[in-house]
Amino acid sequence: MATQSEIKYKRLMEKAEELFVKLGYKAVSMDEIAEAAGISKMTIYKHFPSKEKLFLEVVLSLMDRVSAMFEEEMKEIPGTLEKINFMMNYNLKDSKNYSFAFYKDAMEIPYVTEKLLEEKYRRGREIFEWIIKEGVEKGEIRKVNTSIMTDMLMMMTEGFAEKYFDKIKTQEDPSTLAEGFYDFLKYGLLGGKGVE
Repeated sequence: MATQSEIKYKRLMEKAEELFVKLGYKAVSMDEIAEAAGISKMTIYKHFPSKEKLFLEVVLSLMDRVSAMFEEEMKEIPGTLEKINFMMNYNLKDSKNYSFAFYKDAMEIPYVTEKLLEEKYRRGREIFEWIIKEGVEKGEIRKVNTSIMTDMLMMMTEGFAEKYFDKIKTQEDPSTLAEGFYDFLKYGLLGGKGVE
């Protein structure tokens, strides 16, 4: 049975996530989080020394849940191209669950940005490596150096994100940019039909 402290912590994390996702980091105060969770601000500070640390923990926890669901669904998909399509569509669909303020604020806090990008890189690398390795084993991808191909995909992803971050001005921009990037990943410059 959960202790009172564990119940309060769970409620804190749920309400903080709800507010941050809907309004972003900057628009939410610790007082508002405490009120929504039905706890004192002092209780929040027992667990987190700052709003920044709370925000980071909320986002990492959210990433854990989304990744776990994603990986479970991914296991059921047989083909390499289908896995890539699923990954791209999943990310596009999932990105619509969060406010523009949530994304923008997360990328404007250096400490948070650094930690999130580290974690996103680690997870992305694992997924790309798994897809490529499995694709080679099934004969759906030509025999390649999995590690080098994974590094190349990660460099492209990071470079693209870095180059286009400043161009994101609306809620729709991340989806539009991601669709163009995914189209290039799937079809390259010359292969397949791609998008019009």
